[in-house]
Amino acid sequence: MMDGPILVTGAGGFVCSEIALSLSRAGHKVTAVDQLFDEATAKRLKNVRRIQGPLSEVLADRDLGSYSAVIHGAAITASPEQLDISKAAHIQRNMDMLTSTLDFAHREGANRFLFLSSMGVFQPYDLPASHGCFTEVTRPSATCAYCAAKKAGELLTTAAADHTFTTSSLRLGNVFGSHEALRETRQHLCLVSRMISEAKNSGVIEVQSPQAQRDWSWLPDLADAIVQLIQSLRPTAPSVLHAGTPPVIEDLTLARAIAKRVNGTTIRLVPSQWEANRPPMASSISSIFDGIKWTSIESALDSLIPTQAMR
Repeated sequence: MMDGPILVTGAGGFVCSEIALSLSRAGHKVTAVDQLFDEATAKRLKNVRRIQGPLSEVLADRDLGSYSAVIHGAAITASPEQLDISKAAHIQRNMDMLTSTLDFAHREGANRFLFLSSMGVFQPYDLPASHGCFTEVTRPSATCAYCAAKKAGELLTTAAADHTFTTSSLRLGNVFGSHEALRETRQHLCLVSRMISEAKNSGVIEVQSPQAQRDWSWLPDLADAIVQLIQSLRPTAPSVLHAGTPPVIEDLTLARAIAKRVNGTTIRLVPSQWEANRPPMASSISSIFDGIKWTSIESALDSLIPTQAMR
């Protein structure tokens, strides 16, 4: 176990709140930082030190303390259009949060820094037709504001490393779990949550891309693996790493699995609004993720949906 406490930014959100909780359960002293902790998240993190406020102000507080490691997940995910700002302003806000956190971590003596990136850095056509999955060697080319900030963030995180400060970027794929909810910085639910909501509320699951294949990481598995990763991060760590090779399932198969668990649910195929579907993600680099026994999608759905749920 690492000697000092660990700072997690963006810890009021779906993914990073689970990471903070897993770190705490593993015996680490954790400080969770976010602009907002809703009531449900605050209750889940009741045994974790929480600091609420703008990240720049929190990092400037002399009473924040020193940390042996920092996990940076804070990000603006809502689109520039939703926020009524320019793409440049959107990118700048995300970059400012990252560079401020990198500077804080280095200044306060942290020796490990993990930047949470995204498979959103890829476009569907980045992958040769002969390849089945995006890996670390696939060259990303996505240009949306959020994706561009993630790509630039990976480079900045790598550039910030030195002989006393180890950094790495972890690209996350499709993540699902029990506590996902809409919030200001999370404007859309993942496909699993959306399908479950449609099944329970309207009894009709709409499937736009029946043959699309997606990787799905069960969040408790992912969070536990990230705990192991931050504990084992060494100067020889890859600059960019994918979160293993999670289970892959077609959208139509996923919809059928959910419909089977919610009585009276039907499936409707609708035209896709996308020209192409993004292939699943996998890892070509040996890491702690190799040892993950991912919870199967079927087992995860059993825990998300009560047996034969009624509408």
